[in-house]
Amino acid sequence: MPNETVTLSILKANGPLLENMEDAVVREVPLTIHYNREEIATLLCSPSQTEELTLGFLLNEGFIRVPEDVYELRHDPLDHLVWVEGKPCLLQKELMSKRFVSACCGKSRASFCFANDVLMVKPLTSNLRIPLQVAYDYAKFLQSYLPLFQETGGIHSGGVGSQGNVLLTSYDIGRHNVFDKLSGKAFQSNLNLENHVIFFSGRVSSEILLKVAKMKVPILIARGAPTDMALSQATALNITVVGFAREQRLNIYTCPERILR
Repeated sequence: MPNETVTLSILKANGPLLENMEDAVVREVPLTIHYNREEIATLLCSPSQTEELTLGFLLNEGFIRVPEDVYELRHDPLDHLVWVEGKPCLLQKELMSKRFVSACCGKSRASFCFANDVLMVKPLTSNLRIPLQVAYDYAKFLQSYLPLFQETGGIHSGGVGSQGNVLLTSYDIGRHNVFDKLSGKAFQSNLNLENHVIFFSGRVSSEILLKVAKMKVPILIARGAPTDMALSQATALNITVVGFAREQRLNIYTCPERILR
């Protein structure tokens, strides 16, 4: 396991008192991903679950679709480099960062996304329903999960659940990296996420909502707040967004029929 924290000397204030002490700080590293000998992206991330992050990123950006698309993956943990050999991809890399503003997925509300997203994201069809108490239970899990957060307070966490059970977990300094790692773990396990729930420690931006849509997950439960653009996209894509999920409290913003009272 990589060393995920560093210990630094700090000056801590408590009221009028100042005290010299040591504190654990979460590490951040640049991970550069190459696909078929071409540099694709550099992600700022936690130095763990690197293979899952790489596969999830490539999957969510459209470079790979099924495990058979990946021929080889090599990782240099010292220089934070990953090389993936896989099926030739017709998707143009420049589309990853090309802005595209249009009606979201053919709906009437204007939305911002990238050109690759337009090609990959479609409205979901799912009959999944979960009891309200199960939603509370997933939120509660986020509070108790992950000693590294308790130690540093510097990371986001998330998980995938089904029928009240937690199947996958991930964590990272980057919100979007959490979702790529979950996606990569599901990819490795050949797990179809279409009737699962994702729960997440942070806020829900449009970027996060599109990650969920690419994973084809119909319910997102977050401890943080959503943005208006994320909710506009969620409505168009038929995704249930739950925010401010803490203890026995939560807000259901879109597609509320999936949460049974």
